[in-house]
Amino acid sequence: MPFKAPTPDEIRAKFPQIAGLDFISKGGFKAVYRAEIGDVSEAFKVVHIPNLVGEEFAEEFRTECLNRVTREVEVLRRCQTPFLVKLGTLSPTPVRLGDEEFIAYTEEYLDGNELRILAAGDPRPEEADLRILLGCLLKAIRELWGMGIIHRDIKPGNVMKLQNEERPFVLLDLGIAYSVVDTPLTFDAGHRPPPGTFRYLAPEMLQPNFRVSLDFRSDIYGIGLTAFEYAAGQHPLAESSDDLVTTISRILRERAKPLSQFRPDLSPVLLRTVDQMLKKWPALRPSNLDQLIAGVEERL
Repeated sequence: MPFKAPTPDEIRAKFPQIAGLDFISKGGFKAVYRAEIGDVSEAFKVVHIPNLVGEEFAEEFRTECLNRVTREVEVLRRCQTPFLVKLGTLSPTPVRLGDEEFIAYTEEYLDGNELRILAAGDPRPEEADLRILLGCLLKAIRELWGMGIIHRDIKPGNVMKLQNEERPFVLLDLGIAYSVVDTPLTFDAGHRPPPGTFRYLAPEMLQPNFRVSLDFRSDIYGIGLTAFEYAAGQHPLAESSDDLVTTISRILRERAKPLSQFRPDLSPVLLRTVDQMLKKWPALRPSNLDQLIAGVEERL
């Protein structure tokens, strides 16, 4: 449901503590800005709460959107790993901007490069960099899974590369995180498509009733896709010219290209690890996170 991103002037009128505000990006239900609050730069986020008055399930959908923001913020508040983005100083605040309703809050501003942009350029990353990426993302999902949370939207666009030895890669955006221990947030789930970016969905998420058996191995698949695309500069399945139906068909039926086809310079162990993470069936993917992390960090 498209929405118009609020202008910096509209935001500053409601949040006078913000000295400077620069638009960064917009997608789905969220717009992001770089904000100067005091002497600190923060990522100012506004999450659109659709107004569907008169439509069936309007109130249920609004409640779902509000609860997703609450879950995202609460999970980030509880997480201690440096490989997940941290919250900022502004707690979730309902606000009306223009004619639309939003929830506004801040996260830390990460001064780095989006992996999506790096994956599209040259030169290709060296093996050590790929191992570090895998280690950071696997540690992030290990902490999430310890709370019964699955990210569900791991992709190059949700990973930042920083010039920071303590946290070289950081995972963003828990907006569609799924909890296996809390009450489900999605209303009428059986009649709605899975959330997320289709070309990065694990095959099992395209099956009916996928939520029944969902676990961290779907995130392992997303990490494998992200590492593959960063290493090879292209997706192992989808083509840029594919339409949605073709993309879904490839995810469900085609075997992912082996990473060795594009990066024969990488070690056989790393190549096998990424290929195994991209298996169609969750049972064939690595299932011991501690062993997997130890394996990818062995040569660092």
